[in-house]
Amino acid sequence: MASVFSVIRNVSVPYGFHIDGYPNLSTTRWRVVADQKNLVYYFESALTPNTFWVDLKKIDFCENAGVKKLELSNNETYSGETSGEFKPAPPFKFIGI
Repeated sequence: MASVFSVIRNVSVPYGFHIDGYPNLSTTRWRVVADQKNLVYYFESALTPNTFWVDLKKIDFCENAGVKKLELSNNETYSGETSGEFKPAPPFKFIGI
């Protein structure tokens, strides 16, 4: 995981960087590494130095489990395993086609 994050950091666009006339060049906000064998997703924000992860084996994906989310919109900072930090939330409403 650390090796993959190292490679990703080397190709990430620095936070706040832009060049006029290149609208497809976008600041990197998040970096994610998925361990598909162990079902763990690792996350790293461009704004904080810590890495956090979600162990998907600890999340209840049953139909009746309800919707939960990990709040990220208020500059929350997480570190370590965060599956217990998910809070009940309304389902995402798709706009449609």
